[in-house]
Amino acid sequence: MKKTRLMAGLLLVMLFTAVNCVMALAGTSKINGHLDSVEGKAVSGWLWDSGKPEESQTVTVTVTDEHSGQVVAAVSVLASEYRGDLTEDGMGTGNYGFHVEIDWDSLPHSSYIISLSSGNTVISRKLRYASGDAAASPYRSLVPLGNFKLTAYCPCRICSEGWGRRTSSGALATASHTVAVDPRVIPIGSRLLINGQEYVAEDIGGAVKGHHIDVYYNTHAETRNHGTSSAEVFLIQE
Repeated sequence: MKKTRLMAGLLLVMLFTAVNCVMALAGTSKINGHLDSVEGKAVSGWLWDSGKPEESQTVTVTVTDEHSGQVVAAVSVLASEYRGDLTEDGMGTGNYGFHVEIDWDSLPHSSYIISLSSGNTVISRKLRYASGDAAASPYRSLVPLGNFKLTAYCPCRICSEGWGRRTSSGALATASHTVAVDPRVIPIGSRLLINGQEYVAEDIGGAVKGHHIDVYYNTHAETRNHGTSSAEVFLIQE
């Protein structure tokens, strides 16, 4: 009898725990958003939390100089504008739109990356805006690939394992041009923009896995000076 009661008690505890877990998961925040466009000074988009569909979320639009990496503007606003297209897509009340004003005329002529965040959540899609001479840049269509670890290698035996300047693509590695990538992440032949410099994915490396890029230099001293860093990487589309 005692054993039966003990088993029944354990089952009740397990059921209670499972119900609590389900309720907790149901209330878990899941933020999703999108940067739509830049029209004049207005940057527009939407963001909502599917776990809290009745609440409007505060969003921050950040503008970063593409070449220096310096944040030149950051504007926060409540994403509460009604968007009929969102309700048609089944997104709660639809009151999740926003737009912010960026005074581009007050900023130096350059190219800028616009990003969207809410709290600790950063939306993956970014926009690019170019002004002045930068508007004539050949990089009008950039696809953000995310943040990558950057290391360096050279044709010495230590770095190249005896391959010298030869690469897996057949091209000869060239400084300020060649990088090694993980082809499962970045296809060989891809044109990349890293810290304002254009590179081509021409090589692979045994230690280059995932979000990791190895930048080619002519000398081992230069690889040491480069060290290890990180940067946002963009795919240049034709």
